[in-house]
Amino acid sequence: MYAIPTAADRLGVTPGALRKALDRGETIANLTRACGLDPDEMTLAVIDAEVADVEALALISGFDDTEIALFVSELRAFIITFVWDGEAAANARFDAGTIEWVGERELAAA
Repeated sequence: MYAIPTAADRLGVTPGALRKALDRGETIANLTRACGLDPDEMTLAVIDAEVADVEALALISGFDDTEIALFVSELRAFIITFVWDGEAAANARFDAGTIEWVGERELAAA
């Protein structure tokens, strides 16, 4: 996952330092605000870092456009939750099967 390195780079910290902050319960969105940056831009940067590789790997693996679009929408929802609510929340949403694209709320939060 590129979320940690991408966010750390934009925040000007090491991935290890960011991981420690996240382990303490911080969120990328809160840390982004604390650094005077825009959490929406951070979210989009993390999404962009992830999606291109996922799409390329899915194409190589033989998935069709519909399958790729569904997976990318779920990935976007996971990343948005990860950035705004934390890794535990994103993982819980994934594990519960509720990690689906729900539309504008997700985009507005990002």
